[in-house]
Amino acid sequence: MAPYNHPKSLQKTKSPLFSATTFKRSPLLYRGRVPARRNPPESRSKHVLPIIPEIFGSPDRDRRRSRLNSVYYDPFEQQEDVDEVFDEEERPTFTWENEKTLVSDLLHDGHEQEHEDVKLSSLADSIQAAFSVHSKELLDDVADTLVPAVNLVKHGHQVLNDQVDDSFALGVLEFDEACKKLEAVTISSHNELKKAYRTSQARVQDLLKQLEEACTRRDRLWVDFEAALDDILNPATNSLKTLPIRMERTIATLEKQSKQIGKDNGSKEKYLKGLLSKFT
Repeated sequence: MAPYNHPKSLQKTKSPLFSATTFKRSPLLYRGRVPARRNPPESRSKHVLPIIPEIFGSPDRDRRRSRLNSVYYDPFEQQEDVDEVFDEEERPTFTWENEKTLVSDLLHDGHEQEHEDVKLSSLADSIQAAFSVHSKELLDDVADTLVPAVNLVKHGHQVLNDQVDDSFALGVLEFDEACKKLEAVTISSHNELKKAYRTSQARVQDLLKQLEEACTRRDRLWVDFEAALDDILNPATNSLKTLPIRMERTIATLEKQSKQIGKDNGSKEKYLKGLLSKFT
């Protein structure tokens, strides 16, 4: 497991990136001017501004260093000490131990700035009560949220530094590794299932397409069968309808022929009898 810092690290610490020579003034840039006050006025703020790291140094200082290293540098041109140190109080990382101290610092101990314009001051005073109440509520919410969270983190760091068991940590790491392996297996199975589902879905769509084509062919065959059946049944139906009339005509024709044959037979008998009578 990753090492945890002790809660004391949240208190005043000096970073190796910070340097005491950061606020050093250039003698060339400020020559002939009134030197600035070393200590800021107390009325501005109780907290000291953070020290700027070396990596954020001013370009004037870099240019001054290049002049110092240059072969054309005149030592008599510089009369002030270039290594003057500006002592600044270290800024604490978190100095509020409870909600009340944070609210007090955010409210700047109740000091109010004086307004230059009287009208604007009167207008601001008329709505100052509502804004003050709302600001106080917001500050209380910020304090109630920030301070317990920082204290909880500090307590958690202390517990981790004092009560962490190596075997428990190894067990947690092994459990995490097993969870990762199980997750990989589950994802692989899920991907295979999705692939099989997509394959079966494509196959079902193909089968549905084939079924639709078969239904279309069946409908077409049924229509053709009905047309062929109509072609066969219509002549037969018409023949059956005209069959009685034709049968009557045939019967009448046969009766006439039978009568004619009967008459012919009678005349033939008479003719034969006449011939026989002549021979006798």
